[in-house]
Amino acid sequence: MVLYPLLILWVLYYHREYLPTACLAGIIVLIPLVLSCRRAGKRRLIITLAALLILGAVRLSDNPEYFKLYPLLVSGLLLFQFAWSLRYPPSIVEQFARMAQRGKELPAQACAYCRKVTWVWVGFFCINMLLSALTALGNHWELWALYNGGISYVLIGLLMGGEWLVRRRVQARIAQQQPHT
Repeated sequence: MVLYPLLILWVLYYHREYLPTACLAGIIVLIPLVLSCRRAGKRRLIITLAALLILGAVRLSDNPEYFKLYPLLVSGLLLFQFAWSLRYPPSIVEQFARMAQRGKELPAQACAYCRKVTWVWVGFFCINMLLSALTALGNHWELWALYNGGISYVLIGLLMGGEWLVRRRVQARIAQQQPHT
């Protein structure tokens, strides 16, 4: 995923003449993945179908602009999943926290914190989709590749790192509030 924009840029700059053949090869590779996705889950199926549709659109139209949609679709899918988990709890962040606890019960304050963090991720994915769409609408493939193949991942890392620092403080505060037995 990280290399996708850079790979597209490389193909367009150095191997544009092979684009139709590469799209066809990608379609041939992805069809078995779609057919085997029953075991892999809905998210992988949706992402694989999106890739298949994008490759098909590029192949049929000979227009590589469709490649710019993939990061936008992935962010949209993640936005939908995080937002859906807020509507139908537990939130995704709470699910991760429960997995990390290995079956131990989460305090109510931790569940509330997880919900807030899920909202932060929803906001992030909205902004990420907007920026991805803006770079996709422009005629600058380099800017699109830089944002979607680099800057967006740096922003994800910064958000994860910042949340980790905040979480340590929240965990310490929750531990102080818990009665010691």
